[in-house]
Amino acid sequence: MNSDGAAHWFYDKRESIRVEAGHDAEKFEALVLDPALEREARERFPDDPILYAQLRAVLETELTLAKRGIFLLDGPPTEEQIAELRRRNREELRLLKWSK
Repeated sequence: MNSDGAAHWFYDKRESIRVEAGHDAEKFEALVLDPALEREARERFPDDPILYAQLRAVLETELTLAKRGIFLLDGPPTEEQIAELRRRNREELRLLKWSK
């Protein structure tokens, strides 16, 4: 982020997407993939060509969590949620190993 304005836009946009989507992963995904988001970043901050890519990377990480029922709107993941993610990851890795 090249300026304070870009940083504020980044954090405000991330928070507004979280709030607008609420606990709906499909809506979160639609907001993340909306072409208007990239257009807005490029129009408002033409001297910051990677601002949109930075925001998209953060939001796609959150989208992965949202698809698993973890919404950062509620705060950081709980210990129980982290344990469940680890369990799922181990299971998926086990299935990948057996599929070869």
